[in-house]
Amino acid sequence: MLIDLLIKKDKRKLQQCAARFQKRQKLRHAYLWLAGQRTKQFLGSAPGLTLSFSAGMLMQFRRNAMVKTMRGIGAVQWLRRLL
Repeated sequence: MLIDLLIKKDKRKLQQCAARFQKRQKLRHAYLWLAGQRTKQFLGSAPGLTLSFSAGMLMQFRRNAMVKTMRGIGAVQWLRRLL
């Protein structure tokens, strides 16, 4: 009798935890989807395209002495803050 009561109580706690976990997972997936949509929207805009192009050019010339000097001086510190 007492064991059955404890088992029912534990099952109820387990069901509540599972329900909370599912809600959190759904919320997490919604946030990830929204972040993805916002990222796509930003990358399609003019500032996003400019930033993407600039980052691509810097990556292409990352071994160039001039780019290394600029990076060392701190001219592109703002790029590091964004990442």
